[in-house]
Amino acid sequence: MEIRAARESELEQVVELNCQAFNPNQHERYWQYLRGDSSYRLAQTRVVVVNDMVVSTLRVWERRIRIGTSLVTMGGIGGVCTHEKYQGVGYASALMRQTIDYLKKAGCDIGVLFTIIPESFYHRLGWTSLPLHGFQIKCHSATLAVSQSDLQVRTFNLETDLDTVASIHDLSNAAQSGTLSRTRSYWDMEPSRIRGILPTVITHRNGDLCGYLNYNIHEKSVEVLEVGYKPDTPEVLDTLVSQLGQVCETEQIEEISGIFSPKHPFVAQLISRCKGEVTKLTDTTMMLYAVCLPTLLRRLVVRWEAVIAEAEQSFPSLAVEFPVVNKQQAVLRYDGNATIQIVNDAQDADHLEMSEEDFWQLLFGEIGWEEIKADVSVSDEVSEFLNVLFPKRDVLFWYPDRY
Repeated sequence: MEIRAARESELEQVVELNCQAFNPNQHERYWQYLRGDSSYRLAQTRVVVVNDMVVSTLRVWERRIRIGTSLVTMGGIGGVCTHEKYQGVGYASALMRQTIDYLKKAGCDIGVLFTIIPESFYHRLGWTSLPLHGFQIKCHSATLAVSQSDLQVRTFNLETDLDTVASIHDLSNAAQSGTLSRTRSYWDMEPSRIRGILPTVITHRNGDLCGYLNYNIHEKSVEVLEVGYKPDTPEVLDTLVSQLGQVCETEQIEEISGIFSPKHPFVAQLISRCKGEVTKLTDTTMMLYAVCLPTLLRRLVVRWEAVIAEAEQSFPSLAVEFPVVNKQQAVLRYDGNATIQIVNDAQDADHLEMSEEDFWQLLFGEIGWEEIKADVSVSDEVSEFLNVLFPKRDVLFWYPDRY
């Protein structure tokens, strides 16, 4: 058995294995994941080879993801599969473990995957779920009134609208924890197009694009994939909600859903104007792994120092030991004078007794320190410090960015 990067001559086997595991009619799609991605490198396809045959494989997608407002380097893992004749003997597990070593060498701070199999397989390998919240609304015809705004809605035009849409996405998500940073070339990559990254409609005022909405219609339901708008034009949401209402009426839609927070301004307005029953959803298929915990936390230090500097209170020197995550330890040390360091250990540190699940949710903002401080024994000074560093915020990973 060899576990390594794929060779050019083995890519056909990799594609065939993907077809066997996921969809036999998507040969061209899986080739486009390789040939149509300008960021692809051969080393990102990892394989297990037995007797010159690729028996297990996965793909690494190297991207950048926001934790709070800080960007960190991410190794996204997708397409994990094993030939049907070789399943059950540990090849996929061995490949996943070796891929962590590859992520370290590639300079990735965090591993991210979206599982389509039971999460227990990845839990055993050290991966932890980060819950993403969503919504489902029972939709009745003519329940969403037509907007009176001077904004207009039209179908997205690839030739004229893409540059502005990409810019609006950047503005709309600059402070949104959990989102990917999309380079301009990312919008043009074939894998992004295959996954439906392009908007359905855009809003404009006298030709000036202000926002966009991306949705899919499946028989009697609508799935909202993404919404974006310029921060200084919140009236865009009213127009987009009205447009979606007209679609629902025309198509006799019975249900609207999406995997992003019910507290998102678009969803909040949708709920307030729709008379249907609302169900909150939780998606636990997003899973995380700390490739190098100290390095990951150091990526966040600049923003943390800025937050402390902006706070209306001062703090003494202190040290906080984070829980062990993926068998790694890290300590945050604050010098009492606006400087934070991440070190390997500190005997005088307050230890945060919490699960890996709580750690990840705290880091991204799914829970704030205020919500868990009663369950963690630390000094009052440390608690106040952590309350400033870890506010609660919505976490969002737009569906077209999944792989």
